[in-house]
Amino acid sequence: MIAGGVAGGAVLVAGNYGRFALGDEFEEHVASVLGTSTSVAKELTAAARERLGSPDYERIAAQFLAVTAFPSDVVAPRGARDRAIRRLLTPMIEQSHQNLMYLGIQGAVEGSACVGLVRV
Repeated sequence: MIAGGVAGGAVLVAGNYGRFALGDEFEEHVASVLGTSTSVAKELTAAARERLGSPDYERIAAQFLAVTAFPSDVVAPRGARDRAIRRLLTPMIEQSHQNLMYLGIQGAVEGSACVGLVRV
């Protein structure tokens, strides 16, 4: 009976996470968790991928997803959840203009000249 429950739970979890394998749904999920627009989430996740490199980014993004998508978002220990979110968020907002993007004060920046300055 326990093995069947574990297998059923694994299928449920795989089904819930599997939807993120296609398209931009991961960025949409990141946007909903962080309270930003999808376009900002795309910019920030691209920055994290560039800083971390693809293998590390994939691992960290999977951990983020694991603790922020149902059912894990409900049952994951708070400390583990906070660490997984911080591991992805930190490389996402490493530079001042990314902090401003996350806060909604500034949009995406094309070049690096005057990065971080806010238009008045």
